[in-house]
Amino acid sequence: MRHLLSFFPRRGHSQAFTVVELLVTVAVIGILGSVAFASSQVFLRRDQANGAVAELMGWLEGISGRSGAFGPCVVQFTTGTNVAPGTTLASLQNVASNARCTPEATLRLPTTDGNRTYNVAVTYTPNSATSLTFTPRGGVVANGVEAVVKISVNNQLPLRCVRISFGTLSTGLNNTTGDVNQTCTVWERT
Repeated sequence: MRHLLSFFPRRGHSQAFTVVELLVTVAVIGILGSVAFASSQVFLRRDQANGAVAELMGWLEGISGRSGAFGPCVVQFTTGTNVAPGTTLASLQNVASNARCTPEATLRLPTTDGNRTYNVAVTYTPNSATSLTFTPRGGVVANGVEAVVKISVNNQLPLRCVRISFGTLSTGLNNTTGDVNQTCTVWERT
């Protein structure tokens, strides 16, 4: 037994953490936790804004593709602040005559976790426009109207956009703001 005990060095005093060391450790863990939580909230909002834009793009691409056979197809957007998930984001006008433009006459905002809401703004060019008409000429928007749909979650960054112009749909982003009165700074054509 003595032989076994000789492998373990003897200590005169037990080593432990002081109260100050414990408080500093708890403070550092708290700071790291709050930074991680804030970052995760940005990622969640980004995913939710990206989801809304992806659903809008898919819905509009469907209408654009079918308008060549069934058009004209007239689309109108819902705008506002603190728009609840499940609220109509876009809809076909004159649903009876546009029923063949898409299987779904309305597009609703996706669900979010917690009490998050969407902010949605639409900028039309020319400013007098209030809707878009996809013509039977293969999804071309009539009368040179262009629209930019801007979406953020809780009016916090990031901002995501969909631009609908002549015959193209583009997605955009701005990771420095969530204000729908601003615009997207980077655009990708799809």
